[in-house]
Amino acid sequence: MIERIVTLCFRRRGIAWLVFAFVALYGWTSWKQLPVEAYPDIADVTSQVVTQVPGLAVEEVEQQITVPLERALLGTPGLHVLRSKSTFGLSLIVVVFQDGVEGYWSRQRLQERINDVSLPYGAKPGLDAYTSPIGEIYRYTLESKTRNLRELSELQFWTVIPRLKKVAGVVDVANFGGLTTQFMLELDPARLVQYRLTLQQVKDAINANNNNAGGSLMNRGEQAYVIRGVGLIGSLEDMGNVVVTAKGGTPVLVKDLGRLVYGNVERRGILGKDGNPDTLSGITLLLKDANASATLEGVHQAVRDLNENLLPRDVKVVPYLDRTSLIDATMKTVGMTLAEGMLLVTLVLLLFLGSPRAALIVALTIPLALLIAFIFMHHFRIPANLLSLGAIDFGILVDGAVVLVENILRRREQQQDRPLTPADAVAATLQVARPILFGMLVIIAAYFPLFAFQRIEYKLFSPMAYAVGAALLGALVTALALIPGLAYLAFRTPRRIFHNRPLEWLAVRYDAFLSRALGRTRWLAATCAAAVLGIAALGATLGRDFLPYLDEGSLWLQVTMPPGITLDKASAMANELRRVTLEFPEVSYIVTQTGRNDDGTDPWTVSHIEASVGLHPYSTWKSGLTKQELIARLDARYRQMPGYAVGFMQPMIDGVQDKLSGAHSDLVVKVYGDSFDEMRRIAGDVIAALRQVPGAADVSIDQEPPLPNLRIDVDRAATARYGINAADVSDLIYTGIGGAPIGQLYVGEKSYDLSVRFPEGVRNDPDAIAGLMLTAPDGAKVPLAQVASIRTVSGESMITRENARRHVTVKLNARDRDLAGFLKDAQAAIERGVRYDHQRYQIAWGGQFENLERAEARLRVILPMTLAIMFLLLFAEFQNLRQPALVLLVVPLATLGGLAALHLRGMTLNVSSAVGFIALFGVAVLNGVLMIAQINRLRSEEGKALREAVLEGAGSRMRPVLMTATVAALGLTPAMLATGLGSDVQRPLATVVVGGLVTATLLTLVLLPALYHLIETRAEAAARRRAPSEAEALAADTKEPT
Repeated sequence: MIERIVTLCFRRRGIAWLVFAFVALYGWTSWKQLPVEAYPDIADVTSQVVTQVPGLAVEEVEQQITVPLERALLGTPGLHVLRSKSTFGLSLIVVVFQDGVEGYWSRQRLQERINDVSLPYGAKPGLDAYTSPIGEIYRYTLESKTRNLRELSELQFWTVIPRLKKVAGVVDVANFGGLTTQFMLELDPARLVQYRLTLQQVKDAINANNNNAGGSLMNRGEQAYVIRGVGLIGSLEDMGNVVVTAKGGTPVLVKDLGRLVYGNVERRGILGKDGNPDTLSGITLLLKDANASATLEGVHQAVRDLNENLLPRDVKVVPYLDRTSLIDATMKTVGMTLAEGMLLVTLVLLLFLGSPRAALIVALTIPLALLIAFIFMHHFRIPANLLSLGAIDFGILVDGAVVLVENILRRREQQQDRPLTPADAVAATLQVARPILFGMLVIIAAYFPLFAFQRIEYKLFSPMAYAVGAALLGALVTALALIPGLAYLAFRTPRRIFHNRPLEWLAVRYDAFLSRALGRTRWLAATCAAAVLGIAALGATLGRDFLPYLDEGSLWLQVTMPPGITLDKASAMANELRRVTLEFPEVSYIVTQTGRNDDGTDPWTVSHIEASVGLHPYSTWKSGLTKQELIARLDARYRQMPGYAVGFMQPMIDGVQDKLSGAHSDLVVKVYGDSFDEMRRIAGDVIAALRQVPGAADVSIDQEPPLPNLRIDVDRAATARYGINAADVSDLIYTGIGGAPIGQLYVGEKSYDLSVRFPEGVRNDPDAIAGLMLTAPDGAKVPLAQVASIRTVSGESMITRENARRHVTVKLNARDRDLAGFLKDAQAAIERGVRYDHQRYQIAWGGQFENLERAEARLRVILPMTLAIMFLLLFAEFQNLRQPALVLLVVPLATLGGLAALHLRGMTLNVSSAVGFIALFGVAVLNGVLMIAQINRLRSEEGKALREAVLEGAGSRMRPVLMTATVAALGLTPAMLATGLGSDVQRPLATVVVGGLVTATLLTLVLLPALYHLIETRAEAAARRRAPSEAEALAADTKEPT
């Protein structure tokens, strides 16, 4: 079959060239339409249920909001894990789904269950924007030298955010900082007593005077008029003129009861940037699975429109975290490594073949294979990113073309006295067509384990598997259908033979060495044993991680301050943090987010800071400082500042880690139980044990300690005695103290909350709160202290739960150590140093190691299956069992060089390096197939003896084996040495391939022919022993009976 296809393509090469030209044009069009991103979206399908209930204490939020919602959501189909955080005025439930669950379908299931839950009045749960944990693609501040924060907030809410949300791919824009305007009545408690009014009467009067009415239609002649009564409050003046009651015939107006002000929703967060202590920011969220690069182009256009046309001239949208920078830097790294790899491959081909025409013909495989891959990626919506493009080894792509062109050149060299005929070219092609076909199929099969990964590792590496598989198929088709015709045209006339003197010198010594090695069984056994021992020693001493450090070119700080501090104090501490951070010249900016944002998706208290730290390009740093060294210096400086506990993360990875483990760190230790006091004691012991483990960094409890609460307990007997309802007490607290909105005020298209609350001096004084008056049915005034007990107690600042169980989380990072080794020591330290009741409390680990264990477990299952598939492909080529087994013997021995290279570079075994071993196995098998196929051909077609066939076959395949290995290694050398953004995942993969190909090539050239000779010698001896017995049996069967 393959012979007919190759022959047809050669004879109809003009048509084949036209087809390839069309494919190239289609591939270029596909490339232009490919979405571009820095890293794949590695997050699980996740949704958040957000319920904001301003003023409600933490325990009530958990009891009345979180627990009922959790119970409803626990049975959701496809649910993987359910986490929740209950904090002051906010319930946040994170729902993580299993792999394969469709996003919109999962949100529909959640909404159905949310709708069935009965919650207290005013609690309205809703789903967050449909985005990814890494969906924050564009952050900006709104800046002006002349306008105050309230004016900037108005522009943010009513001009900037609506314009940005019009961009295709933007699902939402979250606000952080600024002031949310309220039209407020600061109610004077003394005036209420004076006019014998209640808070409820004031609220009712305002709401009764804040309505429009429709009077249907009025007909006048042939014209119909709509009757519309307008009674909505439109200003503070309108609100102040509302009549509440009348005393002695004189109306009592709202403005008589207190002070009318432009207030704001009570601030639970504040944002500062560099030297500006109080500004506001917008966080642009990408719709999940949307095209990030196209969306960012739309965002940039919208920002230009805002700055040039829509905003006042003194107001500007100023970005500080733009995903475009990371995408551009990453794609620059990828582009440089690809260009350098292509150049190196072409130079190596020229060096080995000595023919510019041959080198260019082989190099033509690279762009054509890539264009075919782009068609596939476009069709299956695979974005162009670091993994899908950066891990393509041009050397592997040209392996088939190298072998084919080298064989045609060899035929040319053997027939120097006459032109090369089409039949000669076809014959030379068919000699290597089957080995090339099966060798390339084996390389593609080597990538099968990547499709068996799950969750993060699948999302990270499956685009690479698809892209590399498509490129290899493209390279295979190009090598068999296009290259033979081009090589024939280039070399059909006699030409001067190129003599590669170093290669000829090496070939003579290789032949002599191999001749001495054949038949030396002890030498073969010793070599194999030494390789196995080396692999075992290197593998046992190599550290293990899940993934290498994925550098985003910036930092994300998680800062914990003393619990219970005020927003003003927290803001002052944030100012100091920014000042100290800007002392480092490598830092370009710092933006601090103190507390929580407006949409409730970050449930922090004001004792917590999240800080975005921008870094100047690494090339501008002085004295060769690395990012990890900068982190160490920052950490040392922060430790000198009392009251700050700082953890170091990166923006995108921080979001993924939060959804993965529920904490902002690489590892977490979760203590489950019922009593927070006991869980915190256990967590304290865990922290003490972990801090003794080398490499433990940023160790702390994720939840804040208890905070002081002013608790108002209704005295049921007292309320019954005075005839006062508990609802009256709750309303006094919820509205008068808490400032809950009582209605809406509309100004054009804008809407604002109306609120009635007591002055700040009253709200912040326990004695003044105790003296607030309630009205009994007989009109008597009763102080709050007479119907309720008011006391200061300790209450939780945040209650965290996982799968409906409370827990306390200890977060930590492993620094300067491999993950697996650190985890082993940390678990042993906790086992020795922590004592607790195992029946009532449990300790569980979470974080990156879960991914590591899952990936290793999958590899243990899928790698043998992949080797079995390779074996079947090789069996189809060789039609026996011993030769496929011999080829696959080289595969595990080839790991020796890869492990040694990782050791030399101080790297660890991780998923990226494991993918490198997969690629290495494929190239090692390809070279083995080429070697054995040539020896078999010499024995079967030319009738050569075993030893002669081994020596001649190995000698004739030395050049193509060296070429394929060298181009494959040099094709990834730029990736191995790259240091730019996006190179972190490439380096371990490339290091394994480059180092492994050194030993794999030596094994293929020396050990494989020697083992082939040994095995086939014994096979011939066994065949000779069987021949006489089979002849005797045949003679006995044919002997006529007497």
